[in-house]
Amino acid sequence: MTSDIPSSSRKTAARAYLQTAAQLRTVIASLQIDAGGRLPSERELAQQLGVSRPTLREALIVLELQDEVEIRIGSGIYVKNSASQSELSAQMNQADTSQAFHPASRHEDPAATDESVRSLQRLAGVAPADDPDDNPLILPARMLPGIAEDSPKEVNQMRYFLESAVAAEAARFMSPDLRKQLRKSLTDMQAAMAQNDSTTNARMADADRLFHTTLAQSTDNQLVMQTITSLFDQRYRPIARSMHRHFDDHQAWLAAMQEHEHICQAIEDRDPLQALAAMQRHLTRAHQRLMTIIG
Repeated sequence: MTSDIPSSSRKTAARAYLQTAAQLRTVIASLQIDAGGRLPSERELAQQLGVSRPTLREALIVLELQDEVEIRIGSGIYVKNSASQSELSAQMNQADTSQAFHPASRHEDPAATDESVRSLQRLAGVAPADDPDDNPLILPARMLPGIAEDSPKEVNQMRYFLESAVAAEAARFMSPDLRKQLRKSLTDMQAAMAQNDSTTNARMADADRLFHTTLAQSTDNQLVMQTITSLFDQRYRPIARSMHRHFDDHQAWLAAMQEHEHICQAIEDRDPLQALAAMQRHLTRAHQRLMTIIG
């Protein structure tokens, strides 16, 4: 069975945050903010670029991974390395100068003029290239090892659709042994929280993984298990890992642990509707925590 969605459309959608990162570079260059300077707020940048906050957040993480900006929670976003912005400004100024010295004449080929305009638009990131891979501003992000990953927002949406149904099925069919393993993941979380040291985040992530993969095991479906495990492990990719590094703290893990408890209790009570609703609340709130206001 083949998809009705053209491959070019899927590629463009998958890399929307990279296109936003390219546009964001242009905005930063136009603001001419020196290294150490503070950028406008997330809300202002999202409005200026016409994108959602989740997409902007992912684009900011791309630039942070390339050492171009620094995200300080509760303070704001700061220019860290203005070299790439300076280079972009120089390219755009050179293009403007070229246009000034070679104005379009009445005899100039309109097609050539249109192509020139489109080239400038692609350079500025205000119009997509025919192929996203051809956009020169996207290439640095694409060439960073492992950067062209799935959008964390879309990964979370996929988990929401899939894992809520899995939780309902687990309430009906989970074996006693797997229920014990699910409860063990909560015990592991409690122990990690009580320890509260440099290993806590890693131990909490391991217990979190055990919780969600145990639910997947209850389906006794290899494809479901592989899919849920793969989706969860997206958190270890560069963009998602950086987001969790910023926003996973004691309060976030405490909330996640309480949400896991509600899911586990519904499964132990063999209540499919409550299990489904509890999982939906958990994944919705988990995404909201990653969207915490930066400043």
